[in-house]
Amino acid sequence: MNIAYEKLEKSKGKLEIKIKNNNLSKLFQQGSLKALLPNFHENLQQLMLINTAGGITSGDNFHSKIDLDNSNICISTQAAEKIYSGFGDPAQVEINLNISNQGNLFWLPKELILFNNCNLKRKFNINLSKDSNLFLCESVVFGRTSMKEKLNSGFFSDLWKIYYDNKLIHAEALNTGGFNKEFLKSRSILNNNCAIATIILIGNKFLDVADELSKFMTKDNYTTSEYSTWDEKMIIRCISKDSYNLKFAINKILSYFFENSQIPKIWNI
Repeated sequence: MNIAYEKLEKSKGKLEIKIKNNNLSKLFQQGSLKALLPNFHENLQQLMLINTAGGITSGDNFHSKIDLDNSNICISTQAAEKIYSGFGDPAQVEINLNISNQGNLFWLPKELILFNNCNLKRKFNINLSKDSNLFLCESVVFGRTSMKEKLNSGFFSDLWKIYYDNKLIHAEALNTGGFNKEFLKSRSILNNNCAIATIILIGNKFLDVADELSKFMTKDNYTTSEYSTWDEKMIIRCISKDSYNLKFAINKILSYFFENSQIPKIWNI
């Protein structure tokens, strides 16, 4: 039986947010993308992003734009973003972040989980002014490890570009090209691990206090983490056997940068 996949219902979402002087000045939400500003009675303002579709699959289309002006905020997601099995054109996700006028952004979304036969193309663009600061943490889990799922095939394209003072200082791309199970086994790629995290720090707020960070790097039988600094940025990479141990490693790093080790509640919900 032939199925016209292009006729199946697709999810769409558009989100535009502007925060100036720590006040919400614009909130436009359309389709499946929503945002909340919960009051946790903490010093750091927190914003929660929500995908009411419950996940992403082939043909879905999501665009988010967030402008931060002279504001200090932590942004996370309500739950892990699940990339379901799909057919046809890949889902399209584009995220644009602009940080200006002494803005400080902690970008801490929960993990991206790639289901078997996933189909996703994502673009991530970030612009920072010279006096702003960025703490970005993105994690990806290859397969539903808690369900013992093996990721045998799928497509995942991820392109990041970060501009600092209008200069491109970081770009990276991951393109599985329709990977198979050997992708996870290869010693030069994941070496039988299935969870990774990339943390990027830009701006004096974070780089000036990172002298003792090496003490907070996890190196055990489950997770390995390392960091390096160049071109006005710090990159931390973590690789783990599963998402459970990966989050422990991330929390250890976060506790170093937050006052009194108080990690924002929005990340730990």
